[in-house]
Amino acid sequence: MFLSLLRLVSLRHLLQAPLRTALTVIGVAVGVATMVGVTSINRTVMEAFRSTVDTIAGKADLTVAGTQVGFPDEVLQQAREVQGVLHASGGLSVIAPVQGSPGESLYVMGVDLLDDGYFRTYEGADRELGALTEDLEFLNSTDRMLVSERFASEHGLKVGDRFGLITATGAQDFFVHALIRESGPIKAFGGSVAVMDVASAQAAFGRDRVLDRIDVAVDPKVGVEAVRENLRQALGPSFEVERPSRRGSAVETMVRSFQMGLNLGSGVALLVGVFLVYNTLSISVVQRRREIGTLRALGASRLRIRALFTLEAVVLGGVGTALGLPLGVLIGQAAIGAVSQSVSSIYVKVNARDVTVTALELGLGIALGVLGSAFAALWPSLRASSVQPVEALRRDVVAGVQVGSRRPWTLWAGLACLAAVYPLTRLPPPQENLPLGGYLSIFLVLMGATLLAPTLLRSLWHVYRRPGEWLLGVSGRLAADNFARAPVRTAVPVSALAIGVAMAVCIAGFVGSFHGSSQRWIQQAVPADLFVTSAARMAGVQNQPMKPDLGLSLEKLPAVDRVDHVRILPHELLGLRAYIISLIPEIYERRARPIFLEGRMLTQEEWSAGRVIISENLSRRRGLHVGSTFETSTPTGVRTYTVGAVALDYTSDQGTVVMSRDVYRVHFQDERVDIFELYLADPGKLEEVRRAITEAYGRQHDLYVLSNSELREEATSLVDDAFAVTYAMEAVAVLLALLGVINTLLAAVLDRTREIGLLRAVGAARGHVLRLFVGEATLIGLSGGLIGVLAGTGLGLIVTLIVSEQSTGWSFPYLFPTGVALQMSLTATLCAAVAGVYPARRAASLDVVEALAYE
Repeated sequence: MFLSLLRLVSLRHLLQAPLRTALTVIGVAVGVATMVGVTSINRTVMEAFRSTVDTIAGKADLTVAGTQVGFPDEVLQQAREVQGVLHASGGLSVIAPVQGSPGESLYVMGVDLLDDGYFRTYEGADRELGALTEDLEFLNSTDRMLVSERFASEHGLKVGDRFGLITATGAQDFFVHALIRESGPIKAFGGSVAVMDVASAQAAFGRDRVLDRIDVAVDPKVGVEAVRENLRQALGPSFEVERPSRRGSAVETMVRSFQMGLNLGSGVALLVGVFLVYNTLSISVVQRRREIGTLRALGASRLRIRALFTLEAVVLGGVGTALGLPLGVLIGQAAIGAVSQSVSSIYVKVNARDVTVTALELGLGIALGVLGSAFAALWPSLRASSVQPVEALRRDVVAGVQVGSRRPWTLWAGLACLAAVYPLTRLPPPQENLPLGGYLSIFLVLMGATLLAPTLLRSLWHVYRRPGEWLLGVSGRLAADNFARAPVRTAVPVSALAIGVAMAVCIAGFVGSFHGSSQRWIQQAVPADLFVTSAARMAGVQNQPMKPDLGLSLEKLPAVDRVDHVRILPHELLGLRAYIISLIPEIYERRARPIFLEGRMLTQEEWSAGRVIISENLSRRRGLHVGSTFETSTPTGVRTYTVGAVALDYTSDQGTVVMSRDVYRVHFQDERVDIFELYLADPGKLEEVRRAITEAYGRQHDLYVLSNSELREEATSLVDDAFAVTYAMEAVAVLLALLGVINTLLAAVLDRTREIGLLRAVGAARGHVLRLFVGEATLIGLSGGLIGVLAGTGLGLIVTLIVSEQSTGWSFPYLFPTGVALQMSLTATLCAAVAGVYPARRAASLDVVEALAYE
């Protein structure tokens, strides 16, 4: 029975309005596609990181790791002597930038070929690799590698060919000794992997007698947990001893807030798509009121009517989902590069490029698309089932009904949503980097604005009436009247537009506020004239650390006064992946003007004694203040540091510790430099000095030489790139909302066919009808823009002052994005007006006689 009703009643109605049906299906499809694409991207990025950790570990039961700078290879012998260790092999991994390919890196594995086969096996593509331990040409060279087939294919390399990598001493040529298939550990890092003998890798990359990993096989008679405890006791707290699958949890926690932001943006797009379903069914209830009355008179129960409209929504959602799933795969493939690059620039180097959609993403897409559409049908189906047969069959009742009138409960529900926002923002995060209260507050602001929209539209009618008449004459006044006549129906496209505008204003407010604060910080705390980095424009995750000798050469250049040697080391600190920043105190004291929140600039004696300056977010996250002490592991053992000051610092959203370079070199046994900061005796010779550096050392070290203003621009670009995918999703949400405007106005043409006929019969020209509907669309766009700006301001405050502080520890004042707010309001208004042209032309082209006869 249900299927017969669906085929004879619902499907017939949907096919009679093909454009409106298509717009609704497209809305659901794009919403589902965005959600599926983003979810698959987030999973792929994390899997790429975990895969690198897991596949490199091979068959190891435990992995021993030290700091990012590694540890002496004597530790390997200590590990081998621990009770329960069946086998142990040391290794060194280097992510080396590829010369001539900006942004691309090769994961180089240095392994001991004599015993590495216990944990990993390599399959040669063109030769047997079993005799590598006797291949003296390979073992005795520092420039020969086994290269993955994928990397060789992408770079057009074959056995014997030469290619360049950037090392600590500059560019160095390496030779393809043999090709290895992409299996086992060679699947790591997206397949861009090479293998060297560990001693050769140490020499080639300036890491003499240093390892960064020990793979351990455990005697099953002793057990993994017992051996892990034995290793911890034997090696000390400086080393992390974990199962390979558990490594990297700090990175996953760190990236969580970034991924939550992407999920929020995709959720908004899906929400707007569901709004289209709700709008379509709400309109359908009114237009088919006589039909529903007939079904009720023939014996159809209320439950059957509800089921009919719910099934109709499920059909729309199902078709949209079926189209959205493959589109989601395309979105994932198109956006994975941008997201992977953002994660690599800000958090940790990953090489994610092959997106696959699993059953989890498919199930999520189906559930959200179909069930979301069914949820959208709840209220329209209840209204349909409440139709009384006798009244519905009366012509005058049908002609005078409108789609939804203002309901008092929506006002109170909207106010309740907004009232709950503040208490939720006070909730502490249940986990690190998870501001759950802030995200719930964002949802309630959007829901509150949606529920209050009908009431706000009633109020705006008084505002629009006179200006509309002044601009468009009688057409403008009628447009304002029609705009407010069915506030609930009009509120749907207005709300959808408002959500898109609100998210754009919210993100612009947060990004603009962060830009303003970070720019002031760079100007005051990092005032160097020139910044020299290798292999990346900014020091951080992607650059190649350099030997300090280059800094000594730079200091001898004419017009160069001083050169600071700055090392920025990612380091596991108090459960966070923070940065240890080492620099020369004398230069920092004289040149920089850091913004201190607690304490003052340290004296030479305090720097030498191991006092440090910590960032505001590290202070807030771990409750550290001036005088507090904390411990951290170093290659020379666990060291204790005392907080001498707390300063504003935006280097890392996990926290930073600034210490003397001399102290760092002793404790971390690391001489390398990430960035040379040059202070010029004559700033007017900046371009001359830059040219001299580039000509003398640029090619050899793949150098980037940026001025202070260029560094600030690069920092701005980095943040903008991180939000590029989110901006695209908000644009999708606005476009879907415009589909809702078209949908609503097309329905209005049908609802008011007789009215249009009367207007034309009493002398209204086609241009009058055209202006009437375009004016109504313009008012929808203008209202969506205004409500969106108001909601976006609230969201911006929540994201900047609550979500940001809870997920990063940073606090900075909120700056209202005036330019973006005006731009989005104008864009929403103009785009809605354009979207209203087609329905307006449909209305203007109606035949007067047929319109008067329309029921």
